[in-house]
Amino acid sequence: MPQSTSREVCAGAVVLTDCVFWLVIYPFLTAKDFRLDFLIICMHTVNVVFLLGDTALNCLRFPMFRFGYFVLWTIIFVLFQWIIHACVPLWWPYPLLKLASPYAPLWYLAVGVLHIPCYAVYALVMRLKHMWLSRSFLASSQ
Repeated sequence: MPQSTSREVCAGAVVLTDCVFWLVIYPFLTAKDFRLDFLIICMHTVNVVFLLGDTALNCLRFPMFRFGYFVLWTIIFVLFQWIIHACVPLWWPYPLLKLASPYAPLWYLAVGVLHIPCYAVYALVMRLKHMWLSRSFLASSQ
């Protein structure tokens, strides 16, 4: 997979993971459910820092047709997680997505649908970056 494609696959997932963790899961967790430590903070924060750094430092295009790769990766990941957690009793860090819940398919559907605006947020960041660069360095683009 080319580098630009992997960035597009990760973009929406990074935005979604960080937003869901910090805005939905973290505020409602109790101490018995989850313990916030340095590793958890890094996992849900550093990835967006690296994504924005990659975005700032590269000049690759962000074609919208590659949204299909993102959807394909999301479907494969969800199916893989369902199979693993259905066959092997593993701890699941996100309480909303536990398969034991009768609402798990609805939560997974909601997460899948939420990928679309998260992907759009990253596409907007890319457009703003290109717009800012074209205005800032007008002489070099001619």
